[in-house]
Amino acid sequence: MRNLFAFLYRHHVFFVFILLEIIAVGMLIQSHYYQASRFASTSNAWSGQILEHFRNSTDYLSLKKMNHLLAEENALLKNRAQESVGQIAPLKKGQYEYISAKIIKNSYNKRNNYLTINKGSVHGIENGMGVCTKDGVVGIVRDVSKHFSTVMSVLNRNTVISTRLSKSNHFGELHWDGKSKDFAQLKSVEKYVPISVGDSLVTNSYSSIFPEGISIGTVNRFEREETANFYAIEVNLSVDYTKLHFVYVIKDALKAERVQLESKKSD
Repeated sequence: MRNLFAFLYRHHVFFVFILLEIIAVGMLIQSHYYQASRFASTSNAWSGQILEHFRNSTDYLSLKKMNHLLAEENALLKNRAQESVGQIAPLKKGQYEYISAKIIKNSYNKRNNYLTINKGSVHGIENGMGVCTKDGVVGIVRDVSKHFSTVMSVLNRNTVISTRLSKSNHFGELHWDGKSKDFAQLKSVEKYVPISVGDSLVTNSYSSIFPEGISIGTVNRFEREETANFYAIEVNLSVDYTKLHFVYVIKDALKAERVQLESKKSD
């Protein structure tokens, strides 16, 4: 035992050095671990933000693609529905084809508003075709190029839509006075016709542009002037023109035949 103490005493400097080295290494490891943890935490936060932005971007692009696919699918379903309706109305079996299109330009705060869609003559679009959404009438195709078309909106002072009051089945004409994007005016409805606020308006069978029964809007208010033979009717439009992204262009397979027949002069 005495020899052991003597040995430790003689080499105590060496053992103190070893002890200090062990302590220093331990502190170094602890210091590096802390720094590594801080770096890992910071880098994880950065990478998390980058991944979050990337995921949001991919989700947005995926949503846009999904909306486009849904529009195509809805158009297909509308076309199939027309074929099934043919059992009730044989003359209309396969008469209408719905071509989905994306709006790439839209105005709604001018006196004469137009839309531009990404479908043209190569897709079967022609001048004078009706345009709608699931909510109702949007407008009428005005000009067509190979891959694009312009649509004269309902919010255009030159647009006239043939309409029908669903409740009474009386006909009228829808015009826009160039003021509010939410309201249009129904004309040519005689003042003996029963009418109420909230009555719905749809396209009628007189139109060679739209199928019968597409929503236009509802009666917002009306006036019956003593000296006039017709109502002054304000219509709350069913389509919100500030939120349009996709539309359906309506192709009528029998339109040319009807127009040709009606254009013949009677003897």
